Amino acid sequence: MKKITLITLITSILLFVSNSIEAKALALPELPTTETSKQWSVEVTKPDNDDPRLAQAKKGVYHTYSLNVKNVGEDVRDVKVQLFRNEANSITKYGLLPTMEPPQLSQKGGHPLHVSNFGLAEKATNLNVVITWKEQGEEREYQETFTFYQK
Repeated sequence: MKKITLITLITSILLFVSNSIEAKALALPELPTTETSKQWSVEVTKPDNDDPRLAQAKKGVYHTYSLNVKNVGEDVRDVKVQLFRNEANSITKYGLLPTMEPPQLSQKGGHPLHVSNFGLAEKATNLNVVITWKEQGEEREYQETFTFYQK
């Protein structure tokens, strides 16, 4: 009788504990998510699924996202866009793609830069989009960093 009571008690506790545990997947919250400054609009969206040749998420390794960058400020020149992710227990950031130099971002309201299905490691907690540019007629470089956090 004591064994049955003990087994029932342990089973009840295990069921209670297992029901209160929530499984959460690492991902950027509520896509699309956008950050905007005086000069740029940066949007992280769900991956493009219209082409099977594009990178697809690999469970337990990385997620895939798409990116849109648009010039919402003044006309500029020499625009460069870079993507970085962090690594657990390291201050080093890791580049995700080669530096992009999209000429269409120089003009306000021009076509946005669209990056399809880039991978972001599940271990990473943030994505940094770094944009550098020069204003018309100046040699000084400007930089903005947009940070998106992965849960």
